[in-house]
Amino acid sequence: MENKLKSWFLTTLVAYSVVVTLIGVYVIAAQLGERSIWLAVTVAAAQVAIYFARLYLVQVPRTSPGLAGFSMGIFAATMYSVYMSYQMQVASAAPLLAFIALCGWLAYVSWYSDLGDRSKDKIKLGKKLPDIPLEDYDGNPLNSADWKGQKRLVIFYRGNWCPICTAQVKELEKFEKQFNELDVRITLISPQPHEKSRRFAKRNGMDYDFLVDVNNQAAKQLGILHENGVPKGFEVLGYDTDVPKPTTFVVDEKGKVVFADLTTNYRLRTKPQDIIASLRG
Repeated sequence: MENKLKSWFLTTLVAYSVVVTLIGVYVIAAQLGERSIWLAVTVAAAQVAIYFARLYLVQVPRTSPGLAGFSMGIFAATMYSVYMSYQMQVASAAPLLAFIALCGWLAYVSWYSDLGDRSKDKIKLGKKLPDIPLEDYDGNPLNSADWKGQKRLVIFYRGNWCPICTAQVKELEKFEKQFNELDVRITLISPQPHEKSRRFAKRNGMDYDFLVDVNNQAAKQLGILHENGVPKGFEVLGYDTDVPKPTTFVVDEKGKVVFADLTTNYRLRTKPQDIIASLRG
């Protein structure tokens, strides 16, 4: 139930911030309300909208835990709208709109981003990775047992729709030489349709293994499935509602996990530098 609520929450928050921003711009331009109050409301809502737009327009492979800059800006704008409304003795719904945007933002930072306890995940440092069924993007079946004799950096990502996921993948290009020196093959796994994985790989010219976890079989087996993890609305683009929790690990030639990062916050992705440092260490 909570995950279903989250899938609706994110879509609603983004839509709300955009609508309130547009309303604020219209009210200010048409001089239909107190300019200082509505300007503050517009700034508060616009910052929420700008944050999500930034994820898609700029490669952001990870964020700070509390997103302090945006959080302080949205809080300050909201409080200013309340203060100006009080000072001017104006009865206006504007501060309430800003306050809702602030509450939505805080819920995104502290509640939506949280992936919960991951202690039951079956990816354990020092333990052998369970055999998991996969397919390449041409539909050919394979198994993680086929990796025997190879070191693999394995990243379970949610799909092309997720801007942080795609930024995380593209960031690896900067460190490709170091991974090659360590004889580590980069392997990227997503439950998205085969064609979407193929398109992503070809568009970016990446010489990695883009694999498909059909029906999230591997994610279920490893205990990293995030049910209803896709924001409401992306189903129309061909994505399933369930995705893996963002997961990064390295297996050695014998299939033993020698590095693992099971983040509990979907915005906090593993730094390639940390993986390389760990393997070299």
